Amino acid sequence: MDREYLQDYEQREKEEYNRLVETRIQDGTFNFGKDRYPPCERFVNLQEPVALTTLHTANEKNLWAQIPFTGSLIISIPSYPKSMFEEHLFPASEIPEIIRFIKETGKLQIVLHDQPTCYEGLDHMDPFFKELKPPFYLATPFSVFGNEKEIQKNSEVFYTLGSIKYFDFLRKETEQFYSSSFKLIIQRTLSTYLILKLSRYDAIVQAIEKYMIDDPAKAFVLFIVCQRFITVPINDLLCDSINLTLEDARTAQYLPFVYRPQYIQFPCEIGKFLLRKLTYAAQDMRACYSLMDDYDSYDLRRVQESLNEGIVTNDPDIVTKSAKEFSIILDNIWNDKTIPNRIKNIEIGVPVSIAAIGGIVAGLPGLFAGGFLSELGFKVAEKATEKYAEKLFSIKGEGLTERLVKLRMKSYQANIYDFKKKYKHRIVLDSKKKL
Repeated sequence: MDREYLQDYEQREKEEYNRLVETRIQDGTFNFGKDRYPPCERFVNLQEPVALTTLHTANEKNLWAQIPFTGSLIISIPSYPKSMFEEHLFPASEIPEIIRFIKETGKLQIVLHDQPTCYEGLDHMDPFFKELKPPFYLATPFSVFGNEKEIQKNSEVFYTLGSIKYFDFLRKETEQFYSSSFKLIIQRTLSTYLILKLSRYDAIVQAIEKYMIDDPAKAFVLFIVCQRFITVPINDLLCDSINLTLEDARTAQYLPFVYRPQYIQFPCEIGKFLLRKLTYAAQDMRACYSLMDDYDSYDLRRVQESLNEGIVTNDPDIVTKSAKEFSIILDNIWNDKTIPNRIKNIEIGVPVSIAAIGGIVAGLPGLFAGGFLSELGFKVAEKATEKYAEKLFSIKGEGLTERLVKLRMKSYQANIYDFKKKYKHRIVLDSKKKL
């Protein structure tokens, strides 16, 4: 794209953002947490829930393993030269196919990570601009967090501290990257600093200021961690969730305990795991299509959330585990035989009285008259009471034995069991193909 086109593009983005700030945010009509910016109409069939994948390394996070488990996945595309783009994201030759996937499904969406004029001369990016016209990813304005005087004063503090050692450190670190990276990183760290400062994260700000002078490398790490776990979530106007990796979660330990996330999700690792379990295709666009074609989207999100719940319930210190240990934990939760084993143990002939049914069918007239049924095996009682259970619990097609066992299990165990039961033929078929 030529410079004139990108300058016009950037001007339109700024005008749209200024209208948001000057009207809806300043007059209080923008509903934070409900309304979105960039607005939904800037995307192709945006679907809820919307997730943001924050790192710009699709290979590391496996983009296709995340997409089936959310409504729409937002990927922020930096102004990388072609070599970096292909190293960290995907081959430029695949861009037309990716655009086609976006238009067909709406499950993947593109936003610009940098100002449009930063993409000048990056011809490999042209199809995105021509076909999608992606919005520039702008978040909550600083005016929400503080007044103009406070913003100016704290910006001056940041630049004063940065000029001692921190900016020199960044300049050396970014020499190997594209030419504008130095200025962009300064802008992002300034943004993080201002939001933390204006939002009164005093302990963290004091640590950052100290490290900017004494240990710039530690300051940079703390900036990144605060971005991922504090400023991006509170500053974002577009997404319902942020997709982070296990490695990201480990970095949260750099934060003071009070600021660490109370509940961590692992959509990237669990997505990769389910991709392997539910389809025989390679972990790429084909596997993504396969999951979307063969499994209900709500079921996929629910089983992913249940696996996550199982992880944090059984291993609250999961962030200290290795990738191999994490994988073993996932396998154990997925292969848990507690529910089918308990159903089997009951069905093989344990005599059950009305008390053993937990009072569920107590009071149903004539069902256990004379104690006759109470002396028979549970299967007989189950057959006799199943129609009543269906009315009581709306569990058509689900045996009373199964229902009773699941009531005593944790919800995540029941959800995973239900998913595997519903799709057992699909899962078994794929397993055979892998052999």
